[in-house]
Amino acid sequence: MEEKPNLKAMPAKTKVQYIWDYYRFHILITIGVIAFVVYIIYSAVTYVEPVLNVIMLNCASGYSTSTDAASFDEFLEEYGYEGDSNDLVSLSTTLVVTEESGYSSYEDQEVLMAMIAAGDQDLFFATGDLFLDYAEQGAFLDLSTILSEETLEKYANDLIYSTDEGETESYPCAIRLVDNKWVTESGYYTSECYFGIFARNENQETAVQFAEYLLNYE
Repeated sequence: MEEKPNLKAMPAKTKVQYIWDYYRFHILITIGVIAFVVYIIYSAVTYVEPVLNVIMLNCASGYSTSTDAASFDEFLEEYGYEGDSNDLVSLSTTLVVTEESGYSSYEDQEVLMAMIAAGDQDLFFATGDLFLDYAEQGAFLDLSTILSEETLEKYANDLIYSTDEGETESYPCAIRLVDNKWVTESGYYTSECYFGIFARNENQETAVQFAEYLLNYE
């Protein structure tokens, strides 16, 4: 049987080297576990629940990989929300679903469907027929019940109507935005897009506040 070395009798440098040589994997695993636990605790303590969850489908190319929510700063300040916009607004701008984009478009459509099915999204901006498909399926709130009469009148010619596939009377569920100043200045879309508030949402009050802000932005 191999005799265990006497650590107490070893010089400090030799002792450290011996421990590292024979126990380094245990040490590294222990450090990793501690670091992971600290990260989990830190994330839980510092986590800020978003006040808005936003999907922007088929963004302008310059924003196709951006999730920076700085363009929401003015809105958040105006309505008294305190904190970093990147914590307060969960922004998805990376999904692209078009007929021309092939397999990657199909993958993004699967991701989009999963996000919407989860029911934790609030706002939806998009271009293309896919948005209209969701509108026809009753995915969005009846805007006549949540927006001011002045705002509805302002966009009377750009309202998109739904009957929830014939289940209800026709109601305005979304808006076609043409050269909306906030949208174009922020760079998300170059000229035109659709906008709606999901019927299943997490933050309806904030979503309606933002809708009024967006639709009356000057």
